[in-house]
Amino acid sequence: MPSLELAADDLPGPVGAARPAPALLLPALLILITAGTLLTGALVPRDLSLGEDAPIWNASPDQLAFDLSRAATALVLLASGVAAARATVLHGFPRAGLALWLAYLGFVATNFLLPGLAAREPGLDARLLLPPIVFTGAYFARPIPPARLTWLAKVVLGAFVHASLAAAVLAPAQALAPYLEGVLPGLPVRLYGVGGGATSLGALSSAFLALELCAPSRSRWRLLHLGAAGLALLLTQAKTSWLFVLLVVALLLARRTWRLLPALGLGGGASARATWVLLLGGVGGALVGLLAAGSGHVQVASLQGGDQLLSLTGRTYIWATSWRTWLESPLFGYGLGLWESERFRATYGPFDHAHNQLLHALASAGVVGLLGLLGYLGVALAGALRAARRSPLPLVLLGAVLSLCLTNTPLRAYYVLDAFVLLHLLLFAALVDDARLAAARR
Repeated sequence: MPSLELAADDLPGPVGAARPAPALLLPALLILITAGTLLTGALVPRDLSLGEDAPIWNASPDQLAFDLSRAATALVLLASGVAAARATVLHGFPRAGLALWLAYLGFVATNFLLPGLAAREPGLDARLLLPPIVFTGAYFARPIPPARLTWLAKVVLGAFVHASLAAAVLAPAQALAPYLEGVLPGLPVRLYGVGGGATSLGALSSAFLALELCAPSRSRWRLLHLGAAGLALLLTQAKTSWLFVLLVVALLLARRTWRLLPALGLGGGASARATWVLLLGGVGGALVGLLAAGSGHVQVASLQGGDQLLSLTGRTYIWATSWRTWLESPLFGYGLGLWESERFRATYGPFDHAHNQLLHALASAGVVGLLGLLGYLGVALAGALRAARRSPLPLVLLGAVLSLCLTNTPLRAYYVLDAFVLLHLLLFAALVDDARLAAARR
């Protein structure tokens, strides 16, 4: 596990070589996206006091927020384009990380370009091509050491956590929504915070917690940040993000237990594996026993929000409808209007997407889109596993993104200033940086 206080900030080079320019582009992109998303989100009028299912945009967007959003987006796009053009002219295409960048572009082409031309309901949307410009800029940017990028990731993720908790106190009608279907008793609210919604804030909070658990900082404010992220995650009632954090904690405990087995006199090899199987079997058996004992006395639908749990908060209908839609056009899918066009929503319901990244890719872009998505995720997973020997950052961020993919579509973004774009960009940059630095060490 790398120290967060590493001082190295440049690629290795020959002794006596001139010190290269500092890596400023990637930090600038991340900070600008974070600041722009938070600031414009705070300025847009929103009233959640009637609940999250009621119309929440109770006024037209503030002109200042609109101008700031356009200015920040233009700066991010301009910096990304200039950096890519300059690096191409001076150094050509970097080889390290090229497979990831090409796989990402393949995902964009198969999920956003081909459906717009060949799907059942064709139609392009230029907004979907804005984030790829930023990702291309990140690909050409100078790499940052893992410890420094981990610190930067915690800074931008923590900014959303603290700003959202502050908004809950200072402007509760804008940040908190009544949540009558909440699973936790005595918690009838859901934290939307600033810069997005409850789901995106839950994902950012869980990513911060997982990073801090896997790569602890030495800051004196560490417990404060952990408590704030835990509170924000709890208030979002984002159940998928809860499960992600629980999985990270379980894996860390399992690793620590495995390392303790020799100290307990259990040795290694077959005896350690047998002990580990017994421990897992005992825990699993206890959980199954508790569920079986309670199943005869408790009706899930009678619990607070239990009916929503049985239908996965209504997602079973969305998934079934998306599946049937795909069957009508298997190769290239329905098109970008899936769950978005007025025609589709008038027929099947006012939902935003298929609430599953794989299923949305399949239904909107067909088998071609699904293959493009799986190809990109496969390259990202391979890179994250290789990087895990040097830094936990890529694997943790990939876990956060994949957990979101179960019930959301975090890889589909229409705006640059977006919490999902920030999380995805952090993952992409971490993978490219690791590939670039590893190649330089060979």
